[in-house]
Parts: sequence; structure tokens; C-alpha cells
Amino acid sequence: MASADSGSRIWGWALAAAVALGGVGCQGEGGERNACEDLALEIAQLEPKLFGAAVPGEEQMAPDEAVRDTLLVKYAAFANACHEHERTPEMLFRRADLLRSTGAVHEAMTLLRDLHDHHPNYPGRARAAFLVGFLAEVELNDREQARMTYQQVLEVHPGTEEAEWAQQALNQLDLTPDQILTKFGSHAHPDSSSSPR
Repeated sequence: MASADSGSRIWGWALAAAVALGGVGCQGEGGERNACEDLALEIAQLEPKLFGAAVPGEEQMAPDEAVRDTLLVKYAAFANACHEHERTPEMLFRRADLLRSTGAVHEAMTLLRDLHDHHPNYPGRARAAFLVGFLAEVELNDREQARMTYQQVLEVHPGTEEAEWAQQALNQLDLTPDQILTKFGSHAHPDSSSSPR
């Protein structure tokens, strides 16, 4: 049998947990909204710190890995806690980009697909769909997956800029590097009068 002291500690922890959980559970819409806004504020404060260090010898900025990892967690926390919030799709889109930057390409593609399929009012839906094909082509060298995805972009998002990109990508998909250079060279007509002699 536990002593009175340990029993009161257990009850104290139980009471503290109940108060903490009760506070979270009873916040209602206003409390939930505040929690979402608090997360959004934390994210907004972290994002400018993501690219703080220059890559030696390059103009490109290197992401701060600790900030990137924290943002990955915060974006997911926002999406999970604030699923119906208007900013959730954008948080998911940003998370997918960071996942890709860590090499988690398959996870990024899955997230972009989910974003496309479950957020029909998100203005970046067509872009999310296109990026699935782009990642399949460029990062995974999976031309068949890329082809299928680009064709879906054409069917689901006709008339968009992303549909134009998808068509261009399909036109280039099976060209060899030599064919691409030849095609590029046929469009470049340098003015011979301005070339150095």
C-alpha cells in the first residue's frame, strides 16, 4: 500500500494532468483558433531563420538543419491540430518542400498527393499535382510515374500554367540529353555580327 505522501503526489499529478488536458479539450473554437494562431506565429518566426548561412564558395544559402527539422515538426503539428484552418494546405505544401530537401522524396510526393486530393479549394492544387510528376522525373528518374502524373495534370487542371508545364515536360520526357541539346541549339541563333572575331 502506498504511503499518504506518495498517494497525494499521484493525485497531484493526476489533477495537474486533468487540468492541462481539460484546458486543451475545453478551449472551444476560440481556444482552438488561438492554438492555431500560436502555431502559425511560431512558424512565422522560424521561417526567416531557415536560410541563415551562406554555402562556402556559392551564392546559394544553406538551410539551417535544426531550423528545418523544427519547421518539419511545426508544419505537421499545425496540420494535425488545425486541419480545417485555411492555412493548413500551405503548411502541408511547405512541409513537402522541406521533406524533399532532406531527401525524403517519396514522403514529399505522398504529402503532395494528399494535399491535392483532400484540399480541393487550395489554389496551389495544380502545382502540387505537377510537382509529384516533376519529383518522379527529376529526383527518382521514374519516367513512367512522371508521364502518368503529367497526363493527370493535363486532364484534371486544363488551362492552368501547370498544365502547360506538364505538356512541355511530356514533350521532353523521352529525349536523350543529346536530343535536348540539339533541340535547344536549333532555337538559338546567335547574331554572327556581334560575335568576337
